[in-house]
Amino acid sequence: MAGEILIAMTGDANELWADCLERKLVALSYDKPYFEAWRAGDREEFLRLEMKAAPKGVTESDVKGRATTWFNRATRIAESENDVWLHRAGNDLYWATTTEADPVFEEYDGKVMIAKPVTPWSRRNRRTVALTWNSIHPKAKDYLTTQQAVFRVADPMMKEYIEALIDGGDLDRWHQLREWRNRLGADKGKSLGSNVELSELVLSRMMMTIRDTVRNSNGQQVLRTLKDKRLLCPEPEMKARLAHLMIEQKALCAITGLPLHVDGQENLDYDMLASVDRIDSNGHYEPENVQLVCRFVNFWKCSQENGKFMELLEKVVAVRRFTDP
Repeated sequence: MAGEILIAMTGDANELWADCLERKLVALSYDKPYFEAWRAGDREEFLRLEMKAAPKGVTESDVKGRATTWFNRATRIAESENDVWLHRAGNDLYWATTTEADPVFEEYDGKVMIAKPVTPWSRRNRRTVALTWNSIHPKAKDYLTTQQAVFRVADPMMKEYIEALIDGGDLDRWHQLREWRNRLGADKGKSLGSNVELSELVLSRMMMTIRDTVRNSNGQQVLRTLKDKRLLCPEPEMKARLAHLMIEQKALCAITGLPLHVDGQENLDYDMLASVDRIDSNGHYEPENVQLVCRFVNFWKCSQENGKFMELLEKVVAVRRFTDP
């Protein structure tokens, strides 16, 4: 992946994002006098405007630094070519690459949009897996969280991480680093896994289900005796196990082989949502006794022993094959 990796805010309070997404642009907005000074290459006039607008108490060196930064941001956008730009919209993480096309300058509401054409903005990596803010490592979030209009990813390791994230590559190289493990809070060095198919949102939802099941099923008498179910490992270890299972099972239901759906995906079918199932229904929630299944399978299986449930499903399939014309 050539070029730089940058983050764009697309105008004041992201006011230009909808236009950028539709028209395939990355953009900044400048008040018209600033734009005219920049377009003329007049740094002195740009600085004069900044000095005039600066609040009382701000030092001249600070104003000069700000003027230089903003002057250079417009140049970076207008001259960008083959750079990767990131933009966060809610929980969606978009990326696009600047093209060879000429920059675009458009006036609106006393401002000027300074924009560069990009490839279509995508919220999926190159392997078509959805990219979400909640699915990336907290260490990367710390670095990428910025209020700057344009932010260049200068750290070489972080740049390589983002390249791998966009490519859909193996992220274990970073997740196994001690500093990254500590930031994640994972127990005994467990990692997030090698891709982002299970986001933090999905993991949190499944862990909440486990907690609710454990809390409500502690052997008490209701109309029947509920089986005692316990979580026999730290929550971070279970979360790491679930993330690994999604990769190990290739995003397929462990029992039916059907594709698992995850929260927030397009054409979501709630019956197909990834759900945590205990392989031995008489056992507890521990790393070696869980599998990921479609939610409807979990409902159907209930407290049935895994092998017996598989046997019953096979009988249903056999009958269907025999009776279908």
